[in-house]
Order: sequence, then structure tokens, then C-alpha cells
Amino acid sequence: MVSPYWRIWVDWNDNGIWDESKDDYREDVTGDVLELDWRWGKPVGSASVSGSAGSGRAGRSSRADRTEPARLSLTLGNQGQRYSPGNSASPLAGNLAAGRRVWAAFAYPHDDFAGTNGTDLRGRIAPGGGPAWSRQSAGAAGFTLQDGTARPTAGSGGAIYTLDFGDADAHVGFRYRRSGNGVSGVALRCRNRWDYLRVRFGSSGTFLEDVTFGYPSTLRRGDALSAGVNYLVEIEMHGSAVRLYATDLDAGAMERKEILDGGGNAGNGTAGEHGLWHDGSAAAANDVFAEFGGWRSFFCGALTRISPELDPELGPVCRCLAGDDLYGLGRLTLYNLLNSRNLSTGAIANGILTWAGFSPNYRRVATGRTLIATEPRALWRVSAGAALESLAEEENGLIYMDGRGYFRLESAGHRQAAPHTAIRATLRDTSAVGPYFTDLVWDEGRGGMENAVTFRYRRGDNKGLQEIWRLGDVPVIPAGASRDFLAESGAYAVVDSIRAPAANTDYTGNSRADGQGTDLTGSLTVTLPYAAGNSPVTGAAYRGRGTVVRVANGHATTPAYLTKLQLRADRAYAATEPTSYLAENAVSRSAHGLYEGGVECRYIDNYDAARQGAEARLTQKGLPHARLTLAIPAGGDDNAAQIVHRVISDRVRVICGNPSLDGNYYVEGMEVSARGRTGEVRALWRLEEV
Repeated sequence: MVSPYWRIWVDWNDNGIWDESKDDYREDVTGDVLELDWRWGKPVGSASVSGSAGSGRAGRSSRADRTEPARLSLTLGNQGQRYSPGNSASPLAGNLAAGRRVWAAFAYPHDDFAGTNGTDLRGRIAPGGGPAWSRQSAGAAGFTLQDGTARPTAGSGGAIYTLDFGDADAHVGFRYRRSGNGVSGVALRCRNRWDYLRVRFGSSGTFLEDVTFGYPSTLRRGDALSAGVNYLVEIEMHGSAVRLYATDLDAGAMERKEILDGGGNAGNGTAGEHGLWHDGSAAAANDVFAEFGGWRSFFCGALTRISPELDPELGPVCRCLAGDDLYGLGRLTLYNLLNSRNLSTGAIANGILTWAGFSPNYRRVATGRTLIATEPRALWRVSAGAALESLAEEENGLIYMDGRGYFRLESAGHRQAAPHTAIRATLRDTSAVGPYFTDLVWDEGRGGMENAVTFRYRRGDNKGLQEIWRLGDVPVIPAGASRDFLAESGAYAVVDSIRAPAANTDYTGNSRADGQGTDLTGSLTVTLPYAAGNSPVTGAAYRGRGTVVRVANGHATTPAYLTKLQLRADRAYAATEPTSYLAENAVSRSAHGLYEGGVECRYIDNYDAARQGAEARLTQKGLPHARLTLAIPAGGDDNAAQIVHRVISDRVRVICGNPSLDGNYYVEGMEVSARGRTGEVRALWRLEEV
């Protein structure tokens, strides 16, 4: 049985180094994984499939059309109580905690280069099965095995060795240590030794080159990899895009960092041969390649639960649950303000992510449409996750975290453009030709249909200078102490330019709660510590509906009762009556009946944006789009490759004899289950008709 190779790492000591092998930490937990279940994208299945992987759902939920945070469930063997937080003798004692980062990857094909030293790679099939290495070059230069690595051997003309991935849109990965300067790298989309893309690793940069008639020309230059450092390099080929990512395995200096953006230089868009090359020089012989294959990171997130248990079949185990960063964004509350004009979907997303403390280095955000034309919008007491979900709805786009931990926002027209116009794979109900599925559940798709779509938005009426908040009780401030109050306007939807409180006008203090004692207003200092948007709490700038008010009592001995405290803002916006735009598909209503849908706009502040959003949603949802749930076993080369290399929004073709089907579908969601004891890997896909 051919199955994808998989690796799981946990950064137990939280230092960003993923290749520590000493027993105290040992980030690589793959050998202890008894069971693995992963889900990504929209929930798989409007109906159940026999033998389902992971947490397949039966029945459509209210969130069935939303992308959920990716979840990874691991069952670790725990005979020696290594993973028991209560075991003080565990090498991981003190480090078994929620929040530790988790990284998981599949690979197919995969070669660990185990074998007899000096053996040439030509014709070699990796121990786990898969395609054989082909030698594209001529001459004496080659690649040979040495202690679990592949090393270049010198010779005139250099060497090009490839594996048939069967797919030009593949993920390629390997461990690499550079010694020479620009004398080796990887060959991509190779037709023959005269015609291919290649990546060359040099001291002055990483170079994407196009080799035509045997002559290389530089297309793009990226960041260099340091000599003598072990890296895990991942390459993503997606239509015309070629991107390289690198992780420093020795010191953690970079983690899944994009080191090169190919800029739309596709090379041969149909060639599925990918592999290694070197120039045949003596310098190349010291460059080291290991663990080459179709590596794809499928999960990057953090542990949310560690639970040692005694399983009646498996014995002592530790069950771990992890969520990606979309899960974390769902738990972080925003108190902020969007107060610029002509804000696009992408600009709003970047603002939310910045307030949430999400690194700008891990974002793939499309520009999208202009949603906010003129009006400020408050994101007050709303989670960053919910704010992003609303944004995706109004854009009619898609948000998710990819397996490398990059936040992705696809715009409304993303799937209607290349490379999503091309079919990436054809799956059949028979294993005779190409990839196949063993179980299929079909749904006509009425559950996702909306043939009458309403976008409902409100504008704001600027009332100018207004009192926006007043303290409703009379708290006491001890002598020499201070107190913070989170002031929130109930009368106004948005407030901006809050004035610094003025003594006697905005606040008063007294030695008695009824105000009949000594006036202590002069002993009070009232400030707005986060008025400029600064906050010690990630994501909380406290702007938009109010702010934090800090009152300090400077009197040495006397407590001060706060008998008055109010805030005034120069701009206070009262929400107007809502305006709606309704888009309808009369033909669909006549054929299927009324299926209403709508969006309560959080951002849109104008009629044109509401109209565009409603019509885009109607175009997508106005007719039923059939939904499929497919069960895909590993079992063979073709299936293993599909499980690893397909991603959300890929277009695939499905052919089935009974029920009779032949159509194109988008990948909407995925689940994978893997069993360490048997090596079995099985996938479920949720597909929706194009």
C-alpha cells in the first residue's frame, strides 16, 4: 500500500527551533503518533460517508458554508508518561502546555535517501514506494547516496535528476545545506535537460531561472540561504506562481519565511517532473540534500488541549488538540476604529490583522472591492475572527489559514481566473485509471442556494460635538490610587476625536459620595491613556465606540468620590434607518421556490457597494450547486499525490457511473485521517459544483 509520508512537530520548549533531537525536547513526535485526524476549510459532508475520516458531520449546520479554523487531533502513545503534564520525571515537564506551536506536513512522493553509500539515484525507488528517479542529463555527473542524504558527484555538464509527481501544480520540499555558491538547487517542471525551471542557491541570493535550449536566464531573485545551515525548503507551484519558503532548522532564524516570489513565471505549465540539479563542479559535491519529495505543510497552529488518557484498546495515550491561528483570532476581541475613506476589503483585513497582532509576514490578502467609501466604522467588542468573517461575506470571498500559517483572503472573482479555470485532477469511481474514490454522497445543493439576496447597510449621521458617555455611579478612588473605566457609548454607533476630559466640566470629585463634602476635583487627574490607539493588550486600541478613562487621586490621605465623569467627542455618528439592496433570480425562484439570503453589512456604507455585493452573491448562489463528499483512500501513487497536493479552491473533475455524474467541482473542505500502527491514510473531500 502506497501512502503519503507524514511528519508532526511540536515546539515543546517554545524557542522556534524545529529540529532539536535531544530527548529533553524532541520536537518531532511522528514516531509516537498512533492516530491523526485533521480537518480544513468548510465542514465536509452534508451527509455522512461510510468510513469517514476525522470529524465528518451529518446534516447541514448554520455554519456549513463558512470556512472553519483548521483543527488537528493527535493521539500519542504515552507508555512512559512522557506526555503527562503531572509527571515531574518527564523530559518535557513544565513544557506540556496549551499554546505550544504545532507544525504538520505530508509528503508524496518522498525519498529519505536511505541505502548503500555511493549508490546512484538513477532508477531508485524510495523504500516507501512511489516513482523512480530519472536521469535527465548525460555525462558522468550524478547524485549518490551518503548517510541518508543525496550528494552531487562531479562531472562535466552537471546533472539533472527528477521524480514524476504527475502534476505541474505540485508542492516540492527538501532539507538542504549549502556549501558552494550557486552550484546546485532544484529542477521544476522539467520536460528534458534543455527545458525546465530551476532554483539556484547562492551567497548573494536565491534565483529562479528559466532554462531554454540549455541556457539559463534569471527570472527572479530572492533572499539567500546561509552556508552551513540546515533548512527545510518548501516550494509552492500554483498556476503561474512559484514561491519558495524556508525554515532554519538549526537556530530558528527564519520560520516558513517566503524567500522568493517567482512573480508569475510559470515555466512549463504541464510538466510534472521535479527534482535536483547541480553544475558538476567539485564545489557542488559539498552541498547536501535530504528528505526530498512532495512536501506540503498542511497545518500550522497551537495546542489547545493536552489530555492523558487510558484507552481500552491503545493503552496509555495522550490526546492533543490544536487549532490554527484563525481559531486564535476568533478568541481575540477588538475595540477599534476604521476611519479612512475608500477602504478596500484587503485594507480592512490588514487593519484587523494588525490590531490582532498577526504578523504582516504571513499574509496573502487580495485587494478586493471598495466597501467603506466615506463613513467611519467601529469594530467594538467583536472578535477579530467574526470581523474577518463579515468581511468575507461582504466581499463574497473566502478567508482561511493555509498549512504554512499564512492568512489568505480570496476576492470575489478569485476562482473565475487562472489557474482555477484549469482542471487539476480527474477522479473516478474505479481505480483502473488515475485517482479514484471509494464512497460518494451527493446533495443537490439547495441548502446553499439563495435566489433572493439582500444586502442591508446603514449610514451614520454626524451629530458633531456630543456627550457620548456618562458614568452611572459614584465610585471611590483611594488616596494615591487610580482606577480605569471602559467607557462605551450607548447612543452613538461610532464616535471619533474624543476630547480630553476637563475638570469641573467633565469630572468632579468630593470627599463624600453625595457631593456635600470637600471638593477634591483638583486632586484628580483624568486621562485617556489609549486615545492614540496604544494599548498593552494586543488588538485593543479602545477607539470607535468609546475609550478607557483613567482617574488618579493624587490626594495623600483622603479618598475621592467620583461624583461626575463624562466624555465628549467632536464627531458622534448616530445610525440612520437601514437601506437594503435586493437582488433576485426570477428564473430560479420559479423553478425552485424562494430561498432567501442576506448580509447585515458591518462595513459597507453605500448603495453601489451593497448592490455589487448582493449581485455577486446572487451570481454564485442563485442556482443550486451540487455538493459531493468523496472518500479517497491512499492505496496508490495517484491517490497519494492527490491527498497531498490538492488545496482549497482547486478545480477537479468527478466521473461516476452510478450515480451518473460527470462535472467540475471546487475543493471546499478536506479531512485526513492517518493511523500510525497500520500506515493507513484516508481523506474526505467536500466539493461544490462550479
